[in-house]
Amino acid sequence: MKTLILISHPKLADSATQEFLKTAGKSQANVDFEYIDDLYKGTKIDVIQQQRQLTKYSRIIFQFPMYWYSSPASLKQYMDDVFTRKFVVADHLLRNKELGIVVTLGDAEAEFQAGGGEHFTISELLRPFEAFANKAGMTYLKPFVVNQFGYLEEDQKELLLVNYLQYVSAVMPLNLDNREKWLVDRLTKMKQEKSEADQQKLNLIIGSIEAQQDQIDDLKVNIKMIRDQEE
Repeated sequence: MKTLILISHPKLADSATQEFLKTAGKSQANVDFEYIDDLYKGTKIDVIQQQRQLTKYSRIIFQFPMYWYSSPASLKQYMDDVFTRKFVVADHLLRNKELGIVVTLGDAEAEFQAGGGEHFTISELLRPFEAFANKAGMTYLKPFVVNQFGYLEEDQKELLLVNYLQYVSAVMPLNLDNREKWLVDRLTKMKQEKSEADQQKLNLIIGSIEAQQDQIDDLKVNIKMIRDQEE
């Protein structure tokens, strides 16, 4: 599976959050980035080339800071230019792809709810993107929210790193099974670059994860048997 991350940010060079996410994402072999604002610098956007590029990816992600309850203007311009009715509706060239949203917030996420300071949830504010995905025949993924990055401690950033990498590259939905498969796959690839001693340690970790998964699978079977007997 290949993922394209379309970044919309008018001051990308000044954003520590975007730099962090970009560095993380570039460690993944099947993840590519496109900077929308750069596409509009001095030249007219090549709509056909952009459309061809989009068809090569299974997962497309819009990544941007929340600007007045929506995305920056460059993403709206990109959508108006590239997502023509022929491309999206008539030719169905986005059908069965996934659309994800990575949105960064300057305010606390807890404020975005009924009764909170912003009154509306993130999902409500991003509903136009969900409507677009529905029209295009895409699978709309649960938005990935990065909340006040500048206030995060190092351990919180490490957790954010893992969660972000899973969002852009793991099989959806992000349930326990798919998270563990993703982790085992990454650890297996890491072994190739490690010393023999480190490989043995990683083998122990992988074995432990797989053993836990087997226990969970057995538990699921037992629960199903109990429920079947009750019925």
